[in-house]
Amino acid sequence: MSSDMQTTVRDPGATTRPRFVDPSESFDAIQAVTGRKWHLRIVYHLIEEGPMGFSALKGALAGVSSKMLSESLSSLEDHGLVAREIVSDQPVRVEYSLTQRGAALEPAVAELLQWDAEFGPSGAE
Repeated sequence: MSSDMQTTVRDPGATTRPRFVDPSESFDAIQAVTGRKWHLRIVYHLIEEGPMGFSALKGALAGVSSKMLSESLSSLEDHGLVAREIVSDQPVRVEYSLTQRGAALEPAVAELLQWDAEFGPSGAE
C-alpha cells in the first residue's frame, strides 16, 4: 500500500448517517425547499441576525428585487421555515423569523459553508 493511501477503520459504536435505498425523493424535497437562489441566503441572514423586516432583508441580499424577495419569503413561509409577523399596523411593518423547522437548518448551512471554504471554487488549490 502506498504511503498516500489511507485506511478507514469503522468504529462499530459510531453513529452512521441514514442510508436510503433511493435518496431521489429526499433530494427532490430538499431542493424544493432550499434550491431556489435566495432561499438559503434568506435562511442564513435570519440565522445570523435574527428576526428582520422586509427592508432589512432586502438590504442584506445584494441584487434581490422586491418581487423576488416577496416570492421567496412566501415560499419559505409555505414550507414552514419562515414565520411572518405583523409588528405594527400604522405603518404596516412585518418581521420575518425562522420557525423551529427553519432554525434546524443551521447545522446544514454551516456545513455547506465549511465545505465551500475547503473544497469550493474559493477553497480550491
